[in-house]
Amino acid sequence: MSLLLSNVFNRISSSFKCSNSVTHRVSYYYYHHHNSSLRRQSSASASSLLKILPEVSEALSLGKPVVALESTILAHGLPPPENIQLARDISKIIRSRGAVPATIAVKDGICRVGLTIEELSDLALSGVEKRASKCSTRELPLILAKHHSLLESNTPSSSPSQWGATTVASTMRLAHMAGISTFVTGGTGGVHRGAESSMDISADLMELARTPVLVVSAGVKSILDIQRTLETLETNGVPTVAFGADDFPAFFSPSSGVLAPARVDSAHEVARAYLTSLNLGLPNGMLVAVPNNNPAGASVEAAIQETLDEANKLGITGRDVTPFILKKVTEKTKGDSLKSNISLVKNNAAVGADIAVAIANARKGWNTKVFLGSTAALTLPGIQKVSQSTASNQMQDAPRSNATSRVVVMGGAVIDLVAKPAPGQELILATSNPGMCYESDGGVGRNIAEVLGRLGSKPILFSAVGKDSRGLSLLNRMEDEYDICRERQHIEVVNGVNTATYLAVLDSSGDLHTAIADMGVLSKIKIPDEGTLSNADYLIVDANAPIESLVEAAKNARWAATKVCFEPTSVPKAAVVSKNNQFMSSLTYAFPNVDELSAMSGLSNLVSDELIKSAAKIVLNRMNPTESHLIITMGAKGVILASKYEVKPIIFKRFEASAIQSNNCTGAGDTLVGAFVHALLNGHNKEEAVKIGMEKAILSIQCEDRAISPMI
Repeated sequence: MSLLLSNVFNRISSSFKCSNSVTHRVSYYYYHHHNSSLRRQSSASASSLLKILPEVSEALSLGKPVVALESTILAHGLPPPENIQLARDISKIIRSRGAVPATIAVKDGICRVGLTIEELSDLALSGVEKRASKCSTRELPLILAKHHSLLESNTPSSSPSQWGATTVASTMRLAHMAGISTFVTGGTGGVHRGAESSMDISADLMELARTPVLVVSAGVKSILDIQRTLETLETNGVPTVAFGADDFPAFFSPSSGVLAPARVDSAHEVARAYLTSLNLGLPNGMLVAVPNNNPAGASVEAAIQETLDEANKLGITGRDVTPFILKKVTEKTKGDSLKSNISLVKNNAAVGADIAVAIANARKGWNTKVFLGSTAALTLPGIQKVSQSTASNQMQDAPRSNATSRVVVMGGAVIDLVAKPAPGQELILATSNPGMCYESDGGVGRNIAEVLGRLGSKPILFSAVGKDSRGLSLLNRMEDEYDICRERQHIEVVNGVNTATYLAVLDSSGDLHTAIADMGVLSKIKIPDEGTLSNADYLIVDANAPIESLVEAAKNARWAATKVCFEPTSVPKAAVVSKNNQFMSSLTYAFPNVDELSAMSGLSNLVSDELIKSAAKIVLNRMNPTESHLIITMGAKGVILASKYEVKPIIFKRFEASAIQSNNCTGAGDTLVGAFVHALLNGHNKEEAVKIGMEKAILSIQCEDRAISPMI
């Protein structure tokens, strides 16, 4: 600070009691203008101290998501070989979610952002070989200056590389210098127990107050005073949230017993809050605390308390406390704490990568319309969140937002009860018929998701079930039988209503004669958010959710540049949905049968190909004006693909059906939809996708006892 500015600032600050607002404005001006001037003056020297890995530099220049990682956990937090294996695992997790990892450290006096595999391996050994020193922001200038003094004195050195292992604070600072917004760590520092007399407060909190980097951790370390830590963060204006939980996590334990200042439930919500903070010009970072999904439990907490007493007796203080406690607790718990530590870091990496991706995507399309059109990002304790499911209660308590997929399905999850006459018997009305009854999982959206899951596309499913035995069994089978794991189940579980049930009576040929549907719970189907859709190529919706929900989902898909596919579900629902122009104009694909096409077009008696084509033209002209396709199913007569591209003439292509024995047609159309989208995801063109869809539909038609064939 120049002497003149320093004196002016001090004089104004001394008159704080007279003019608090003036002081605030001057402080703001000083920080944002004088500091930016200093940053410009020192940019050349700063760049000589910072070396960015080419892969990381390229990603940043292209606006791709990058996740910063600290190096203390590698050099001092974990022993070899667990530390280098963790580095590899974290890198794999981050890359699998679409982001680039960047481990930050100081190597031979140069601040490094991104390390090669060889450098990571050397860093992992440097701690046990006494070649690494713990490097917080306080140590950064000292370590760098010392190394450069050696260089200037031409002191020769053939020794192995000397490392500075960065802490949360120094990693934040260097990440910000490099232009990285998201940083993943294990746990953050905080206010130490007894700080009222020792004044031992981690530099991590100070850095969070002055550096606009988003930090993802498992909360503050459980050896600290969590209540005072949260108070300090509040005093310094740091947005602090728990991810998918109401309680603030405590590193090894998913709950500290202290209520979190706020709660978020998706990476997209976090991204919005963080970018809003930047738009407001706030200088601080943001802390996202993720509950440890593999807590070591009470035994580790007891060991921590015991080890704290030992540290006090031995006179261990300051920055030496944490390594001592981690080592001793690992010994006392026979490795349970080490396993839990590794697990929580991996979990944080997954959440952090999703947040980095959400921030990168939001920045690409960030504008006032997106911001003003969003829902509230934070849910404050004691305030009920306004949603479709205020009366609901989820059977699972793990956050569902971590997983990403190229295809998202929104629709009904239903128990199907199917009855048909005995072989060779015609259905006789108004009396009892001998025959067979089957119970299986159904629902158009769930059927499509099952097909995608069985084919390996790993869909995310948004739906709703009742809080009953059928609903719980349905969720379990999704995970066990067709690979829709809990992380990809965005299922609202609702008290006081039945899981949706569909009772169908088939005729002797396997075609639907009549049906009864108890579908009240489907009004609670969750709406896919922009964050989830930003990673998806396709959103598939059926007509089971309320039209308002379908419109909202389609709007979110448009913002995320995700193509919308529509399965009309039934003739009455097709008629209702087709009247909404906002929804129809969002559709790139629709999969009606002939009766549903009639309802959507307003034309009746579609008994010829020409009439079907006329109806298709009406519907296509109301769909996505850039590109739209109808895949029209006609039972034994096959399928018609109708395609429209902007002002070009509509193209029709017919696909003949194979002559097969029909046992159950209830899931044939849903199978075609799922297999069609799976084929597109795997690089097939639309004509090939129709053929693949028809081939898979045959398997479901030939399956007597369930809507979707397990042979797919």
